[in-house]
Amino acid sequence: MKKKENKKEKPLYIKWILCLIPLLLGLILYFVMPYFPFVAEYVFAQGIYRIIAFPIEWIVSVFPFSLTEFVVILAVPALVTLLVIFIIRLIKSENKGKTAEKAARFVAWCLSIALLMFMVTDGVYFSRYSLGDLMELPDRRYTKEELHLVVSDIAKKASEIRETLPEGEDGCAELTVPLNEILLLADNAYDNIAEEYPFLKTAVWRVKPVMLSHLWSYTGYTGVYCPWLLESSVNVDTPVFDIPHTAAHEIAHTMAFAKENEANFLSYLSCITSEQPDYVYSGLIQAYIYSANALFAADYELWADAFTKNCSEDFIRDLDKHNAYWASFKGEVMEKAEDFNDSFIKVNGDKNGVLAYDLMVELILRYYDSLGYFD
Repeated sequence: MKKKENKKEKPLYIKWILCLIPLLLGLILYFVMPYFPFVAEYVFAQGIYRIIAFPIEWIVSVFPFSLTEFVVILAVPALVTLLVIFIIRLIKSENKGKTAEKAARFVAWCLSIALLMFMVTDGVYFSRYSLGDLMELPDRRYTKEELHLVVSDIAKKASEIRETLPEGEDGCAELTVPLNEILLLADNAYDNIAEEYPFLKTAVWRVKPVMLSHLWSYTGYTGVYCPWLLESSVNVDTPVFDIPHTAAHEIAHTMAFAKENEANFLSYLSCITSEQPDYVYSGLIQAYIYSANALFAADYELWADAFTKNCSEDFIRDLDKHNAYWASFKGEVMEKAEDFNDSFIKVNGDKNGVLAYDLMVELILRYYDSLGYFD
């Protein structure tokens, strides 16, 4: 009986080429997609993304805890364990060069696949059509007087719904339903606007609470979308009236809207059109904070007029609580985290960096314009 011949081993350079193919594909998407928004929109955002992401999003939503947080916590001990295993194998190996090369190729495979997955589940969507174009919103320059009208209207509506909400011992708004139910309602907040804008689709049905939220607040983060797990997690240590907006913001990322201003605006729009009062109030208070800050920078007197005439005492208490909470966490950790986030956003093609969050105000103005508010 003849022995089977050993298959000829692939040349080393072929092995390296194969493990770097995902990296190459990821880089092609990174550099080419900004020139082809049509492809980013209809081939990826409304095509490939849904095929790949939706089944994973649904399955990940089954877990009641944040897998992202679990992975982050285990990352350091896992890396240390892998490093120890590698050192032991290297010491025992008769061919240390080959052992080291295999380890390097394994790392290259992991990083290469990670980059490609990131581009397919997040990076490409910085290049899709702008949300304003998809929604066919008016596009022009707006005056500070028009911004004043919008800030006044948002403040008035927020003050009105604030009267219907329960209060805690500190006199600030509390949720009308338990927190776990609020997190389960995040995707439902989009039901009304999804009828008009069918591109707003997600398979996520549970937003996850982060157990180490208090410590996480030192970074200034309120939520995170993990493109490798296709999971949305939120900081639940923040004032409760901030949480619904954050949950809806992270849901927007699972709809392949990568830009922060667009996710912020979609969160606002889904919240104010929701039938759940906690979401309505959360969307209004966040919209007020962003738009009022913009008005304050443009014209202090107009800001003061909108504030004094439209903000109730209850609403002001909530604003003060929001500001006091984040002021208590300011420090070097938050500054470093903001610098990292700023660099991350810019690397992905949004030159505004963290300022992109503030640009939701422009979309709010365009939305009000589409309603004929300035006529």
